[in-house]
Amino acid sequence: MTPRILALDFDGVLCDGRREYFETARRAYATIWPDADVERAGALAAPFAAARPLVESGWEMPLLLHALVSGVRDVDLVDRPAWRATADRLLDGAPIVAADLGGALNAARDAWFATNPVDWLGHHAFYPGVCARVMQALDEGVHVAIVTTKAERFARALLVAQHPRLVAVPIIGREPDRAVPKPHSLRRLASERGLPADGAGLWFVEDMLETLELVGATPGLRGTRLFLAGWGYNTLEQRAIAGGTGRIGLLSLQVFAASFRDWPH
Repeated sequence: MTPRILALDFDGVLCDGRREYFETARRAYATIWPDADVERAGALAAPFAAARPLVESGWEMPLLLHALVSGVRDVDLVDRPAWRATADRLLDGAPIVAADLGGALNAARDAWFATNPVDWLGHHAFYPGVCARVMQALDEGVHVAIVTTKAERFARALLVAQHPRLVAVPIIGREPDRAVPKPHSLRRLASERGLPADGAGLWFVEDMLETLELVGATPGLRGTRLFLAGWGYNTLEQRAIAGGTGRIGLLSLQVFAASFRDWPH
C-alpha cells in the first residue's frame, strides 16, 4: 500500500535542530533575565537536548534553560506534566509571561538568521536518509507535504540547503502571525487533494504523541494513518504507548527509509 499524500512534520522528523534550539534559547535567556548566568547556561547543551522532548511550544525553551541554570531537580523534568508544573511555578510572580519568552526567542532567531545564515544553517542536521526517502516518495508519485508550526522561511532555507528538488515540497501550517493547528492543516490538505471524507489515503508522520492523538480524534481525519517518529523528540514511555495503541504506528528511521509496504499497519 502506498499513500496518496505523505505529510511530514519538520522538526524531529526530518531535521534535528536541537543545537539551534539551544543556542537561540541561550541568546534569548541572556536578554530576558538581567542577572542571567550566561556562562553556566552555555555549558548546559547536553541536558537541554535531553529535555527537548518535554517542550511543546517555542516559548518554553528559554524557560527550560532558565530551569536548568537554576538547578531544577531531575524529578521536575521526568515528563511533560512535571515540566509544565515546573514551568508554571517559574512563571508565577516572574516579571515575564509566555508571550515575552516567545517574542525574545523569535527575535534572537531572526537576528541570527539575518546576520549569519550560514552559521544558523550549520546548527541543524537532517536525520540520515530522510531527504533521500522524501525524493523517492516523489518519484513514486506520492504527494509529499510538510506540516509544521515552524516559520516557512526557516524550513524552506533548510530544505534548499539539502537538495534542489526539495524546493518544490509544499510547507503548510503557519500563517504570518500564528501557527495553524496541525489537524486543521491536514484536513485542508486532504480536501484540496480530493481524498475521501475520512482522510483515507493520507499518512502523517509526527514526533509528538499528543499531536497524533489529537489528529486521530479529529472528524475528517479518522481514516488517516498515523505514525510516531521514534527517532524524534519523544520519550521511551511515549514510544511504548504509541506501539500499544493499534491506532498509531511506531516508526523507526530504518523502516521510514524502507518501502511503504514495510511500514507498520
